[in-house]
Amino acid sequence: MGSFSLVIEYLTGYAVSTDPSSRERAEWPPHPARVYMAMAAAYFETDGPSDAKRHERDALEWLATLPPPDLVIPPHSVRDVLEVYVPVNDQKGGEALGKRLRKSRTFPRVHVGGEAVRFVWRVDPVAWRDHIRAIEAVCRAVTRIGHSSSLVWMRIEDGDGDRPPTFVPDEQGLSHRLRVPSAGTLARLEAMFNREAIDAYVHLDTQIAASKGAAKRSLRLKQSEAFPHGPPMSRPPVISLHQGYRIPSVAPVRAHPSLFDPNFIVLRAADESGRTFGLESTPRIIDALRGAILSTFGDKPVPAWVSGHEPNGERLQSEPHMAIAPLAFVGSQYADGHLMGFGVMIPRTVPLTDRGRALAALLFDQTTGDSRVITLKLGVLGTWDLVRESAASSKHTLHTGTYTDPSVSWASVTPILLDRMPKSDRVREPLVWREEVAAIISKSCANVGLPEPLSIRVEKTPFFHGSLRAMPGQGGFPQLRKNMFQVHAEIEFDQEVSGPILLGAGRFRGYGLMRPWKVRD
Repeated sequence: MGSFSLVIEYLTGYAVSTDPSSRERAEWPPHPARVYMAMAAAYFETDGPSDAKRHERDALEWLATLPPPDLVIPPHSVRDVLEVYVPVNDQKGGEALGKRLRKSRTFPRVHVGGEAVRFVWRVDPVAWRDHIRAIEAVCRAVTRIGHSSSLVWMRIEDGDGDRPPTFVPDEQGLSHRLRVPSAGTLARLEAMFNREAIDAYVHLDTQIAASKGAAKRSLRLKQSEAFPHGPPMSRPPVISLHQGYRIPSVAPVRAHPSLFDPNFIVLRAADESGRTFGLESTPRIIDALRGAILSTFGDKPVPAWVSGHEPNGERLQSEPHMAIAPLAFVGSQYADGHLMGFGVMIPRTVPLTDRGRALAALLFDQTTGDSRVITLKLGVLGTWDLVRESAASSKHTLHTGTYTDPSVSWASVTPILLDRMPKSDRVREPLVWREEVAAIISKSCANVGLPEPLSIRVEKTPFFHGSLRAMPGQGGFPQLRKNMFQVHAEIEFDQEVSGPILLGAGRFRGYGLMRPWKVRD
């Protein structure tokens, strides 16, 4: 198996690019998607013979189909982020002559020195040698990656330069999540830029300015019919597909997986919504969100893994189905349990293409491809807007890793609804009752494919500060079924288990959500 390297030298010794999840943090290492977008921009912004441009496009489309590369990252140091004030260039008229406004900006950067960054693909030489010259031509046109001050020299080299990788792709890797391109990325970036529509609008504008009378009116009518919503706009380029990476010197941890895919969909509260709900609103909001998901199918059949029901209407028992779980601010000193969003958790067994077909109408505008605002109707509580979190959030509560990182010990955020009622009396035989509840929870673990727990601690009060008591009442979590007990539990296994983990009879409706538990008695 051969290999080739995409080599990036930062000419000033600094990499200046902002992490998508926080403007106060530099993105490092550079994500393959960012580098790919820089190459796509160079391709679109340069001219050349039609044959050469066709080869460049073919090469870029081929590059996006390759497996994620190994990364060779040089020693580096993160610099402090300073707030600076930048003059505004687009003030109206002569306002800038009297008073030039300044806008607060930050430029997070990393010092990388003179050593190069390498992206290494290990592929058959026969496959990549057909495209290497075209990729080299694109690399020569790339001047920066990230901010305009982040100047680079990019080139292609045969082999990996005898340098061991710093990061290697690993589907189980959750500590390093990097955005990567995929098949069709170049076409999607082109569609987001919307060049043809913009050029057509400008061409009509030029004709209108040069015309008079009836011809001018005819052109204006043509323009309004072609662009009823006004001038077409470019959309910011977004690549939200993430790939896990790990440090190769550390053996990958093969934790026991849960039923659900760790890369679940995060829906956060829209920034402009101004609404706040507590954990006690979980059942009502989940019902509304589930209704919004089902409504997108219209008259089309709803997949069983979405609805939770067989085609004949009976409850789905042959396989797991989609679950919705609350993502609440719990576990820290100042946590108050308010809902920051929800996680839509999909069974691992559901193919990615099926997920896309089923949930695209919920998440994306089918005309423009933009992310949709999901408005939930909550009856007397009004409405609440959710949007898909398309980048790694800076908020710990909205990190998928908060609910999926491998751990031997897990504790409940929301109470576990027991699969059956204990036979013993909780008041008269408290110790026996706890042992019986622990046995029921152990069986619940087996029901979702988890190993047998070493120990189970049962409580009425929550383990995570900010959460609610297990049973309803003052400071309690709503009761899903009147004839069933709800409890909080801390569970310890004899091996690491990865999430997301949901246990008990209400696990598909937000009950029994677990998080890694770090505190020990």
